[in-house]
Amino acid sequence: MTANPATEVGGASQAGGTTSMATNAGGSIGVGGVATTATGGTANGSGGARANGGVTQIQGGGPGQGGASSAGQGTSATGGKASAVGGGQSSGGVAASGGTGSAGGKASGGTNVGGTSNGGTATGGRSATGGTAIGGTAAGGVATGGKADMGGASTGGSGVTLCPGATQTLTVAADGSGQYTTVQAAINAISSSNSKLVQVNVKAGTYNEQVTINRPYVCLTGASAASTIITHTIDTNIVTGGTVLLTGNDFSAANITFQNSAADGSAQRVALMAQGQRQQFYNCRFISYQDTLYTNTGTQYFKDCYIQGNTDYIFGDATAVFQNCTMYSASQGTAVTAPRTPQGNTYGFVFLGGALTASAATGTARVNLGRPWGPYAAAAFLNVALGAHITSAGWTTMSSNTLQYTRFSEYKSTGAGANTTDATRSSRQLGDAQAANYTVAKVLSPWLPGYSQ
Repeated sequence: MTANPATEVGGASQAGGTTSMATNAGGSIGVGGVATTATGGTANGSGGARANGGVTQIQGGGPGQGGASSAGQGTSATGGKASAVGGGQSSGGVAASGGTGSAGGKASGGTNVGGTSNGGTATGGRSATGGTAIGGTAAGGVATGGKADMGGASTGGSGVTLCPGATQTLTVAADGSGQYTTVQAAINAISSSNSKLVQVNVKAGTYNEQVTINRPYVCLTGASAASTIITHTIDTNIVTGGTVLLTGNDFSAANITFQNSAADGSAQRVALMAQGQRQQFYNCRFISYQDTLYTNTGTQYFKDCYIQGNTDYIFGDATAVFQNCTMYSASQGTAVTAPRTPQGNTYGFVFLGGALTASAATGTARVNLGRPWGPYAAAAFLNVALGAHITSAGWTTMSSNTLQYTRFSEYKSTGAGANTTDATRSSRQLGDAQAANYTVAKVLSPWLPGYSQ
């Protein structure tokens, strides 16, 4: 089912400068560029979006694969610090300050029942002026050891079998050494009535293309998430998708980065939209700013993944489990999640372990765990380490959707962002018996993802 959300309205950021970064494949991550910052730009974001006077554009940052992350060293031309995502991060950088506009959101003025959005356009959000380049504490996932063998039943660095039972392997290589030079060409070569698992092995490289994966039983594997990147620069409303549109059932992906490289402040920038049943991801990265990962409908499972954004960067109607994932707030934003769970669905987004991290500037701005895109939104955080950037209240409203009917909860949160005494959060703490219902097997039943075993 295709969602029909209202479009967020707001001015584009007037970027004072950009920060460029390069990634060293194989595990180490460092800063490859020089940050420049100019003050004075004013941005009007919608739906709680934000902007700084200088825009940080992260290209391929994130946890390295095959080794430990190395600390990034940035050089500032005019007072900012370049930041390395996934490894160390140079210190410095002050959050841009500004007033708070009227609360916005993805949909306003209506009630969502059964996953359909009714309403109009939301405006408002946060405004920031001036600003410096974002610096601060390192964030990202833990680098995993060992590259996966890309055979028909290859094994990942932690022993995860990537494509068990694959009957065919198609190879994509940007340098022409494979059967195909683009990911889309390999997908198109698979029959739309395919009933047996096909592995699409994508060699290390940057593939600048929009990709639609509409075939069932596809297993997409890369050399490593740091070295195999599918990216595209596209400003899009969230109906049309983004860099990758995934509609095929029984899909698997491992060791891939899905990136929307549009600059911060350019409205909705989806890296991947997932619509389908039994879609799983292992050791993948999802890189953008607002609306990074759209778990639109169906069931999805994410293990050891890294997800980066600023506002509502995990959102949608699906039932999805995030196990041992890192959610990185790259710049000022309103909330990490914006679920629109249908009333009849028991579960929405379930986070098992992992961490919510942020840049220093984001930590100053404060970010909510989630806000309801629909009135019955469901999100649960169990045994998750929460950074200091998480607000004391934890949850906030969106447009006409209050917290009254939401199913937001926590269990044994840790870290500086954990707070069991705030009035908004105290009643949403799960007991041991309730928490026992939040397992991969129960949430995604009757499907048990292969990557979870």
